[in-house]
Amino acid sequence: MSWLTAEDLRRFRDHLLAAKASAEHVLELGSGAEPVEASGQTIGRLTRMDALQLRAMADLSRDQVRIRLRQIDAALLVMDGGRYGICRRCGRPMARERLEAMPEAPFCAPCQESFEG
Repeated sequence: MSWLTAEDLRRFRDHLLAAKASAEHVLELGSGAEPVEASGQTIGRLTRMDALQLRAMADLSRDQVRIRLRQIDAALLVMDGGRYGICRRCGRPMARERLEAMPEAPFCAPCQESFEG
């Protein structure tokens, strides 16, 4: 990890820990969501459809936060193992800019693009 200094690693760890705390806070806030009842509501049909759509979007958002939280935890484990900043696919060092933009990234930009492309 010669391209990452001890200061880089400390900064990335601090960023990951802050992102983890933020994600956990978002999940805590969303844990008390009320279900949208299937019948017996006094709201109109369109209002109910809107409520269902908003609920589905909130569920998707929470799922994305859970995924990011798992990625953050994985990055912290990799960091503790001394392999932080190494692409899990090709084994090459990731660009510093990639880690600064997304410190939980498990893959370098070219490998990530190959998955998405």
